[in-house]
Amino acid sequence: MTSYNIVTFAIALLFASATSAQTIFFGHTKDSFSATGYWTATDTKIKPSWQSETIVDCDKNIMMCVEATAEFYMGHPHASLSYLHVMRWDNDGIIATDSSGVCMTVTMQISFAEKRISSTHSVKELDAETKEACKHLQADETEEDIFVLKGSVRWKKEHSFIPGKSDN
Repeated sequence: MTSYNIVTFAIALLFASATSAQTIFFGHTKDSFSATGYWTATDTKIKPSWQSETIVDCDKNIMMCVEATAEFYMGHPHASLSYLHVMRWDNDGIIATDSSGVCMTVTMQISFAEKRISSTHSVKELDAETKEACKHLQADETEEDIFVLKGSVRWKKEHSFIPGKSDN
């Protein structure tokens, strides 16, 4: 093996070990929480229509979580913000809700130990006319989503451009 091949091999090995380090975008302190990833249905048969990325930030002092999502669809970028009121914050995690939507109430549960976030969209008790409108918007059944953390094994698998190789 020539010195050139040894150096090339060493650089390739160093690069491979550096890219295999797993940084999960999930962090919390006594008074704050932050995670980056994307929402997907718990039913694996349901695939997202377009790619998105979401940041969830929570502040214990104001008992509020903000969820910011960026998406690209119909040829244009889109951004949305959701505000959830923290109902519970303890050493185990956070439970936050948003009932501002007409059709559904959203409940987000964050588990610190499992580094897991889930969201349930529950149908509200509605009059017949509003219920029918919600049905046309496909907001007439309870839905559950999980948050895929940026940097997780699943994230890397789904964002890899080379089959069998993860991409940061």
